[in-house]
Amino acid sequence: MVAMALGEVRGGPGPRPADRALAKTWNRCPEDAAEAAGLAWVGINGGFDEDYVDSQGRLWHHTHEAWTPTNWGGWMGSEPRDYSNSWGSPRMKCKTWPADYDQDYEALLHHYSIEHGTNQTFRVYNFCEKQWHGGGKMDIVINGKVVKKDYITKCHHTRTDIYHFKCIPTLAGVIEVSIQGDPEVKGGQARFSTLEFEKSSEACGGACESVASCGKGFCSSTTFYDYSSRCDFGSEGMVNEFDLEEALEAAASCKCDADVQGEACELGACAAVSCNEPFGGFCLEGKCQCIDGHTGENCEVAPDIDRFGCYAQHEEVSEFLTVSTVCLPELIAGPARHGHIFRGPSPMNAVADKTQPNIYFSWTADLDYGKAASAGDEGRVYVSKLRLPSQKGQPVLLAESEAFDGFARAGGIDMTEDGQVGTLCAKYWHPWVENTGKGVHNAAMVLAVCELNTTSMTKKKPWQIGKQYQAEETAPNTGIWGSLPLSAWFAQRSAGYGYLVYSPAHRSWTAWYGATVGSHTGFAMHTYHRDAPAISAEDYEKYTYPVPRDQLELRSEASGPWRDHHRTGTGDHQASAALSYHPKLQDIGLQKHTHGAVYMQQYGLSATEGAFAPPGHKTGRLELSVGNDTGLQANALRPCGEGWLVGIIADSGNVCAKVSRLGEILLWKVIEASVGKMPCGSSGKNCGDQAPGRMLRLAHLGVDSDSSNCGPEQRFLMGFEKLDKSRWLVELDGDCNEVSERSDVTQHTHWPLYQDWTTTAEGAVAWVTSWHIDREGRWGPAGSPNGVWPYDPKPMNEDAHEESPETPLFGPTPDATNAAKITVYYPRSMATKSSTTSTAMTTTVSASTSSSSTGDGFEEVDGLGRACRGAHENDNSGSHYQVVASGSGSLEACKQACLLEPLCSGLEFSSGRCEVWTRPGGIRATKALDNFRCLRYEPPGASSFQPMDGGLGRTCRGANANDNSPSYYSIHENVDSLFECKALCLKNAECKGIEYGFLLRRCEVWTRAVQATESVEGFACWARDTGFQFVNGGDQACRGAHSKDNSANYYTVVREQSLDACKLACTGRTDCVGIEYSAGRCEVWTRPEGIQATFPLKGFSCLRYQPSASTATALVQKKSRSRSRHFLGPAFLQTGYQPSVTEFTETEGAATEL
Repeated sequence: MVAMALGEVRGGPGPRPADRALAKTWNRCPEDAAEAAGLAWVGINGGFDEDYVDSQGRLWHHTHEAWTPTNWGGWMGSEPRDYSNSWGSPRMKCKTWPADYDQDYEALLHHYSIEHGTNQTFRVYNFCEKQWHGGGKMDIVINGKVVKKDYITKCHHTRTDIYHFKCIPTLAGVIEVSIQGDPEVKGGQARFSTLEFEKSSEACGGACESVASCGKGFCSSTTFYDYSSRCDFGSEGMVNEFDLEEALEAAASCKCDADVQGEACELGACAAVSCNEPFGGFCLEGKCQCIDGHTGENCEVAPDIDRFGCYAQHEEVSEFLTVSTVCLPELIAGPARHGHIFRGPSPMNAVADKTQPNIYFSWTADLDYGKAASAGDEGRVYVSKLRLPSQKGQPVLLAESEAFDGFARAGGIDMTEDGQVGTLCAKYWHPWVENTGKGVHNAAMVLAVCELNTTSMTKKKPWQIGKQYQAEETAPNTGIWGSLPLSAWFAQRSAGYGYLVYSPAHRSWTAWYGATVGSHTGFAMHTYHRDAPAISAEDYEKYTYPVPRDQLELRSEASGPWRDHHRTGTGDHQASAALSYHPKLQDIGLQKHTHGAVYMQQYGLSATEGAFAPPGHKTGRLELSVGNDTGLQANALRPCGEGWLVGIIADSGNVCAKVSRLGEILLWKVIEASVGKMPCGSSGKNCGDQAPGRMLRLAHLGVDSDSSNCGPEQRFLMGFEKLDKSRWLVELDGDCNEVSERSDVTQHTHWPLYQDWTTTAEGAVAWVTSWHIDREGRWGPAGSPNGVWPYDPKPMNEDAHEESPETPLFGPTPDATNAAKITVYYPRSMATKSSTTSTAMTTTVSASTSSSSTGDGFEEVDGLGRACRGAHENDNSGSHYQVVASGSGSLEACKQACLLEPLCSGLEFSSGRCEVWTRPGGIRATKALDNFRCLRYEPPGASSFQPMDGGLGRTCRGANANDNSPSYYSIHENVDSLFECKALCLKNAECKGIEYGFLLRRCEVWTRAVQATESVEGFACWARDTGFQFVNGGDQACRGAHSKDNSANYYTVVREQSLDACKLACTGRTDCVGIEYSAGRCEVWTRPEGIQATFPLKGFSCLRYQPSASTATALVQKKSRSRSRHFLGPAFLQTGYQPSVTEFTETEGAATEL
């Protein structure tokens, strides 16, 4: 028998010979696994999807449970398939089987786990083969050692082969068994009926005692039943012929690795090479090949595996494309019921920070929900924060996650101008479900917006967006027209779990989702101002099935030209949807189709023109068709100048089109004629209507997502799927021309439906999802993401409420994982990890070292022949500046125009054109252009100012938003600019910050530490950083007691991309004594004795930190935050924080804004 120290079993990859493909793994046994410890016997029943208790009372585990470090065991890699031997009439049956299986033959031997042409890692105990599939070859491998070479499979329903492998030693309490089919023989067969693991010392003495050594192997003997026979299968009712066979014996011998030979496992290139087999790696031609995240020369360094078996991974696909894996705090839910139309898990929508190298995404934890007895408390959705690297090729990191309890689904996501993230979150509310009257699938969920502050990750109270479901319209915004359905197929096929977009110009949130009207399919759109008032108590009393106010805020919906009774809920049979906000038009662009061609509209938040006027459901429609080529399906659109760049699937294929603000189709270009179809099941068969797959995506590349620039210099990333299910990326310019080679990314990444891509502040395109691997290569290369069936749905029990009030409608997702996949496509202007800085950072450094003052407060940035830019050299958004005609005559006139603008931070001048820059983050980069001048306008020392809560639109406060004592500040009237207000502060050694009213020309110089703000338009608040002092000047690295004292225990390395970010990382801790900063690297020093010495090192800055008493008090008050927040999010302590325009005059300027 296989001897086990502990009874748990788990799959592992086993050895990896070059000629044997691997797919599945089973049965490792961690010593600390609570469920397995001390068990003397474990059984696995192949081909079953539920546990089975046999006639002897033994529990056999099914073959569909994935391994984790805390369960009994299970498969790894991908889930095995089931097969039943129920063939023939009379029904066929093997002629032999163990006597103790008499009452359990049907359950234990009439099914088996199957993997054709690949591998399963198991211990084979019983094997009843399949007819016409005899003659295949399999190797049986235990703990990486071949215990049976070239097992020959038999015909179906002939005999049961049985192998007892004895005296198998455990490895760290684990036994791993692998069945490896030979693909050169009948395509490979890897299958079994049952596996048994018995704790026994039988045959551990005797013959094995005479074996002196087995090198890397172990000694084992085998008892087996394996008789060749003709394909004369048995049938049900026949007498068991097992007693006619005699057990055969294989003498004790050394069992070696696949590439090791010899009686003592002493021969071969791998005989003396340890690769931590089988869990850490395997040896191939004398070299270790590490697996499952292990690293090191001998694969000795194990990954940090969490309780779900997840570990961080990173793949650098190309110079521009990476795929990172992060491990979330819970399992990710599958979509409810309809996995085939989502092509991924329950949506994981993402939005990039406007100024930080961060991405926020929402997702749904895999919890049961839908109980009749529930009170709106089921489910959990998260908003997680990712930190992107400053350079290409590095992994994306998970910073932190915040949970919203009582919500069962997450939908669309967006971000405000001051750093508030909002995501759609849906609540199961049973009174709405039981009163639907149109079937449980059409029952309404409660849709809300879950918000949090991205700086502190502090949650706000969720608020309802959309209608109150009830049969009679007893109050405003009530009724059945436009319900978010529980599982209605057509509604969810049109827009998933909904889209959410924020308009900064109107400070409003708009949701759009596929909806139902009774049993009819349609859509609904709702807009709420950010500061919308709560509904009245009188209206709340009129609600029939109200959600308790302690669970949700109920607000009043906004009204305007965009709103008509159709848009708030109608049954128009909507079949696809896409939208995007346009910063220049200050409106939302829409695409959709019902039964005809795709059409485009503007929502109507701002005035519409041309074909887009007037706004409304049935008006302002532009049909997207040219000649005989008609748009079939909405997919993507992006701002392009004052118009739009559109991605749709048309009769001709994947199309890129340009549309003007007046609704004129200016350009129509087919990028790829081949279009993938939407699969309607795991088999990959197309949906009955042969609908396109909705895999076309479009995103800005090289500029932030709010940019509305467009033209030959602009770049967009387009993704599409071909008919063969291959996935492709290509770069386009603003005129739909391909400007890069196409990249087939099928092997590396996948994107789901109903999720848009996001563009970061540095111009990278990113998306978040999760997937399982296509081990067999059915839809792409073997081992690639399964793009047809990437994730299983949550199963729905339609009879749950009849069974019990405690029975959920939706159960756990099969094969759920907590591994999130983050794909990032970088712009070509961004440096690789081999570079010392990014392009933007290099530009900033040169600007600071080569700036020349003109004596009037203006200074050249990067010398002559430079045009101003924002975050990087391609960031030239029209929102960053104002074109001033009065300043176009000369540089001096342009300077005067700047001086007349209170928020001017610099200017760009060229012949006949003057740009006055007011970008909150200032001028951070430049681009080489002949005959251009770029000048900053900053007082000396202004880099010490930090915007509070985004700076603009904020007034300074003391301990809280209501603390505004006149004793905190002095008032200066008639101050014409922010420049002058900062200068007044810099002249006052006690100044802790400034509040500037640019409409009132009023400056408050604060001598009390600014710890809070209040939202007031027309004002700005900055805090002055006075706690840092350079140690021994510039170009110095920090040291401890002497210049060579640089123990790693003195500091924590934080990836920060500017000196100011590094400072904030320090100020977020109570034990920080200083910082050392070099390009892209920040050391937060916590040595108790402080920084006592430095070492000369060019490009380094060493600063001591001595916080004021008020600052220290504030930090102590924040100490209750978790350690992860201190270390993973320290640079982002201010809401929507953007740097003041002066902080990039230092040599340590940032590549990514804070």
